[in-house]
Amino acid sequence: MVRAIAAALLSASTFVAAEDAHALLAKARTALLQNRERERFWAWSTTTTRRITSRDGRVIEEIPSVTVESPIRSDGRRCNAVLAWGDGREPYLANAAADARCTVEQETRDLVNEDSILASAHVRVRSRSRTAIVLSFDRDPSLIDSQDPGRRCLASLRGAIEVDPVSFFPRVIDLEVAGHGCEQLVPVVNHYDEQPVRSAMSTFRKGATARWEYQLQKDKAGNAGRDYWICVRRHSVRPLPDYARVLIVWGRRFELTSFEKNRLAVIDATTTASELSADVVLKFGTDPK
Repeated sequence: MVRAIAAALLSASTFVAAEDAHALLAKARTALLQNRERERFWAWSTTTTRRITSRDGRVIEEIPSVTVESPIRSDGRRCNAVLAWGDGREPYLANAAADARCTVEQETRDLVNEDSILASAHVRVRSRSRTAIVLSFDRDPSLIDSQDPGRRCLASLRGAIEVDPVSFFPRVIDLEVAGHGCEQLVPVVNHYDEQPVRSAMSTFRKGATARWEYQLQKDKAGNAGRDYWICVRRHSVRPLPDYARVLIVWGRRFELTSFEKNRLAVIDATTTASELSADVVLKFGTDPK
C-alpha cells in the first residue's frame, strides 16, 4: 500500500511538472507574439556571413556576406529585405517599394523558426532560478508524417530555451537537428542570373545546430510599452551533403568551389538596432577590432 501511494504521488508530481512546463512554454510564445507588436518602434540591420569549413574547422571557402534592413510595409509592419551584398552586387529590387522588396523574405523562409519551437509538445523544466528558467524540448516523432513542412521538421528538433523569469520572453534558444525530418525539398528562387533552380534541400540536416540570442532594448524615455527584444546574434553550423554544389542565399545562387566530403556551412549573424525616437544606436555582436 505504501509503495502504491508513493507511486501515485510520483505520477502526480510528474504530471504537474509537465503541465508547468507547457504553461511556461505558452507564456513564452505569448511574450514572443506581444513583442512583435512593438517592432514598429525600432529599426535594425543584420549582417550575415557564411563560411564553408572542413569537419576540423578549416575554412575552405567564404560566401559573400549579406546585410538586410527592416523596411516598413504598406500595412505598417516591418520585414527583412536585402540592403547590400559583401561583394558589391546590387540587391534585387534595390530601388523598389518595401512591399516588393519584402517578398524575397517570404520566398526564402527557413523551416526552423521560433514559432514552431515554442509549439513543442515534448517539453520539461530543466532548471529554474531567479535569473533564468530553462526549458528543454525533445523530438516529437508523431509529427514526422505531418502535411505541414514546419511540423515535420519539428519532429527532429531537440534543445533548450532560456526564458526570462520576469517577462517570460524566450531570450536564448539552442537547438539540434537530431533526425531527418528537416531534410525536405524547399521552395527557392533565383533573382540574380538566368540559371534555373528547380528545387533545393533545406540545410537543416541531421547534425545541424543553431543558437539564437535575444537582448532587451529599453525605450530611451522609459516607456516599457516600447521596450523590444531583438535577436542580436545567430550562430548555426549545418552539415552539407557531399553532392552539394550550389547554395541559395536570399534568392541569389552561389556555386561552391569546394568538393571535399564532410563540409560544414558555418553561419553567423549580428544585428545593429536603433529606436526610431532615439538618437542612440545600439550595437551588438560586433567585432571588437
